[in-house]
Amino acid sequence: LARRISRPLRTLTAAVEQFEGDAQGEPVAASGPSDISRLIEAHNAMRERIAAMLGEKDHMLGAIGHDLRTPLAALRIRVESVEDEEQRARMIETIEDMSVTLEDILSLARLGRAKQERALLDLTSLVDTAIEDFRDVGADVSLADGDKLVVDGRANLLKRAVRNLIDNGVRYGGRADVHLLEEAGQAVIVIDDRGPGIAEDKLESVFEPFARLDESRGSEGGGSGLGLALARAIARDHGGEITLENRPGGGLRARLALPLASA
Repeated sequence: LARRISRPLRTLTAAVEQFEGDAQGEPVAASGPSDISRLIEAHNAMRERIAAMLGEKDHMLGAIGHDLRTPLAALRIRVESVEDEEQRARMIETIEDMSVTLEDILSLARLGRAKQERALLDLTSLVDTAIEDFRDVGADVSLADGDKLVVDGRANLLKRAVRNLIDNGVRYGGRADVHLLEEAGQAVIVIDDRGPGIAEDKLESVFEPFARLDESRGSEGGGSGLGLALARAIARDHGGEITLENRPGGGLRARLALPLASA
């Protein structure tokens, strides 16, 4: 009897753990005693409902994104006709900030529904590629030599998380110094800046969506207020974590830790 109960429960547990929000794959075959069989059938029905709801949400987000990008693009074109250079530059900056905020909101809402498949990634190479984007615009970002570290993940999302952390360092600290290390079975990306740091009681609250700081670090930096929230959500979606800490010599340190890929 114990085996007749435990076997379908193990199968159901595995299906719940592997569920990623879509209806792909076969439903769990109902088996075992009547109570267990009904539980499995209820899980299968719930799985279908969740997949349908998430599909509708994705469709809605796509429509919202299209409807908002189109007028922003039209505004960007019209702004070019403004003769006052200073006013034109401010208007362009505002439109670009709105575009970044829109993309951050859509990315955060879609997280966990990524279409890109996971793959083994050379994390050092991925970080170097992200840094090149900053170097191309003259940002002061350095990458120390380190060992090759391989993780299992989605390249576009992890690069987005790294870019957000580096952008945070450059925006508020003037520069970002990046190095990678292996620690307790994890690949860790460390990003140090030279800014004013963050009050100890705010080191967690800055990860909340649209969080703003009153201190000098947050008053003039701009940004959507979603960069750190999105970066942490991406890290956790990959089984990792992001933490912040003030450096003893001044500045802020961001640590992005990800599980190393199995050998």
